[in-house]
Amino acid sequence: MRQPIRQFAAMLGVETTTVNNWRSGLSAVKPRSEKQEILDTTYAQRTTAEDRARFEQILAEGESAWRARHPKPAHKQRVPIADGEPTDSGPDGEQTMVPAASSPDRGSAGFDGQLAEADDFSGLVTDIETAFWTAGNVTDNGSLRPIAALMTASRAVTRLNMAGEYTTLALLVGPLITDLYRYTRDGNDRDQRIAWDVLTQVAFDTSVVMRARGHLAEAWTAARAAEDAARTIESRPGIAAAAFVSSQVLLARPTSAKAALDRAETTAALAGAQAQTANEVQTVGMLHLQASLATAATGGDPRDHLEHAAEYAVRLDRSITADHSTVIANTTFGSSNVALWTMSVAMEAHEPDTVLDLARKLKPQTLPTPGRAAQYWVEVGRAAASRRAHENALDAFLRAESIAPEHVRNVDTVQDAVAQMMLEAKRSLTAGDLGSLAQRVGVAVV
Repeated sequence: MRQPIRQFAAMLGVETTTVNNWRSGLSAVKPRSEKQEILDTTYAQRTTAEDRARFEQILAEGESAWRARHPKPAHKQRVPIADGEPTDSGPDGEQTMVPAASSPDRGSAGFDGQLAEADDFSGLVTDIETAFWTAGNVTDNGSLRPIAALMTASRAVTRLNMAGEYTTLALLVGPLITDLYRYTRDGNDRDQRIAWDVLTQVAFDTSVVMRARGHLAEAWTAARAAEDAARTIESRPGIAAAAFVSSQVLLARPTSAKAALDRAETTAALAGAQAQTANEVQTVGMLHLQASLATAATGGDPRDHLEHAAEYAVRLDRSITADHSTVIANTTFGSSNVALWTMSVAMEAHEPDTVLDLARKLKPQTLPTPGRAAQYWVEVGRAAASRRAHENALDAFLRAESIAPEHVRNVDTVQDAVAQMMLEAKRSLTAGDLGSLAQRVGVAVV
């Protein structure tokens, strides 16, 4: 079909990493059955006669022979697709590629090139917002992907959110939201319920990402969509998850911090009394963590909510049963994430020494996702910066950036800390690595 990898992945509803792996492995790769179904459906419904003729020609000649006769244009320079090392397997059982280990200053030039080419996030925001507004009532009423394909795509969205790969996520969610809404109207009873369930999780992830990238109005729209979907099917973990992201958006505005606390506390109290499954315990536990942060932001004592969250984490450690009839969950919740949030709450309470003491007891490699590990170093960097330990702060921020660059470069607390460091640090730092970091996070360098 001669599509760029990201565009092709977005059309299928899978991660770009998955397509990269197919591409790198060529004929040796055997996609899992659910992804093979997506490929079969796409081939049958979306390819043109010219596409199919080209495909048959490639099969007849073999990949290498066909490529020799159809070389890529020499004028277009591109960063290698899979510049990294293989891990044992990805979440879906297929081999994945991870970036080769390198320091930010050595590796950032090539990676910045990739971001410059791919980071059209702002251009995708309108499409995502429109997908929520129209709720599936769109002009282009093409064929629907199978509901199983939409469930697969939703899992990819969640993984991208956890990894802090927001632009790739934004490519997926617009068409995904539209297809899910169409199923809520046109599907049978079973598919309608699945669609509302999946829509709750996708809207949750979208809200998290929109808030992280500073699009608060769109984050609120997504949070409300998550709540509406969850209430339609009376999903307890969905209602808790929606309250979490609603509270996060409210907390992003200083004047609505009390509303953020009320939203998190009220829902945690209601949902907590009924929490039985792992999905419910995870989402209610995250609500208590959010309530602890909002409590600290309003000048209160967050310890009660942190203790509740720790108790929920202990319940999870006892192998509580998961509800596999829903995709709604928050698998980042657990004892190590409670410890990380405790660091964030201490930083919100302006206690940098406490943050650094807590950091010594928490190993970042025990955190559940790259985004959480990056946040560990962000909190260490903020604490060090507030103590004017500028070299330590810079090292921590660069570590965070190397793990989840797109996430870290858009965190307002990082931007604030780096801006203050630029005013206070020695010339040797501001003219060197700190100045470079300031440019990458969007801080004006004078």
